[in-house]
Order: sequence, then structure tokens, then C-alpha cells
Amino acid sequence: MDGRDDEARLIRRGRRRTGGLMLGLALVFGVLGGLGVLLARNLFGSGWSSWWEGDAPEAAQIAGVVLVVLGLVVEVGAVGWAVRRGRYRSSRESPMWAMPMRRRSRLIKQVRRGTAGPDADLPTLTLVARQMVESGWWVVLAAGLVAVNLGQMLIRVTSPAFVALFGLVAVMFALAGWQVHHNARRAAEFLRHHAAGPPAATPTNV
Repeated sequence: MDGRDDEARLIRRGRRRTGGLMLGLALVFGVLGGLGVLLARNLFGSGWSSWWEGDAPEAAQIAGVVLVVLGLVVEVGAVGWAVRRGRYRSSRESPMWAMPMRRRSRLIKQVRRGTAGPDADLPTLTLVARQMVESGWWVVLAAGLVAVNLGQMLIRVTSPAFVALFGLVAVMFALAGWQVHHNARRAAEFLRHHAAGPPAATPTNV
């Protein structure tokens, strides 16, 4: 029982650590964005408002609203599917959270490259590869986020600042989705070429 409690504690700590890092990065980018806005406002002066104002054509606004609604439906559907199939719970309870971030990154790189030498920890690599395959549903979630941001861009298509902002965010989500899809394909290929026995025990932070 103590072993299971220790495992759950390590997993929770790993999730909190990753969540804290993501929150910290979001705060940093938010601060930098705010500073960029203040700098641009001082540089452009009265011409600054023209970058944010403007009404898009009615057709663009309608298309934008449709894309936003479609994106939200896709996101809700993806999350609901993941919860029903156990993918969300599997991700939350994955032993990968108990690994140090550096080791986790190194193992993911090994799976992507398909490298498993004679000294490789094949059961652990198999565990990582399976989790990467199961995380492939995030591609659908990223697609929904791309649609939402493109829709918002169309709603304010005559505003250069809004087009730049939501266009950039859409590109970032698209790249993230492509990376998840690519990783899932590489992981599936790894599993086909490197069959292993039962998954290894939960790795420790040593």
C-alpha cells in the first residue's frame, strides 16, 4: 500500500511541477506582451487605435462566428471522448509524471528517434511510447483551438493587431498539434519495432 501511495505522490508532484512551469511561462509571456503593447502605444501615439479598431465585412463576421462555434464543439467533443475512453485519466495517472523532466524529455527523444540500444530500458521506453500514442487525441483539441482563433481573427479581420494576435496564436496551436501527431506516429512505429514485456515499475527521481 505504501508503494502505491508513494507512486501517487510522485505523480501528483510531477503534475504540479509541470503545471507550475506552464503557468510561469504564461505569466512571463503575458508580462512581455503587456510591455510590448505599452511600447507600441508610445511609439504610434494617436495612430495606435487604428491598429485595434475596425469592423469586418458581415460575411467575414458570420464565417468567424461559425468557426468559433465549430471549434468549441470540437474541443468539448474531444474532451468528452477522452474522458469516456479513459484517455484523460490515463494521462493524469501516467507514471511518466513521476520522472524528472530531463529524463522524461530524454526518453521521449529516444522514442521519436526509434533508438533502443542494448543498454536501453526497453520496458520504460515502451511505457513512454504507449503514453505518447494515447496522447494523440490532443491533436483534435488543438484543431478546435485553431478554429476558434481563426474565427476570432475573421470577426476582426480589418484590425491589423487582432489579425496578428489571433493569427499567431492559431499558428502556435497548429504547430503544437502537428508535433503531437508526429510524436504519436513515431511512438506507434517504435512500438511496432521494439516489442517489450510488461511496463516497468514507476521510475523514481534518482
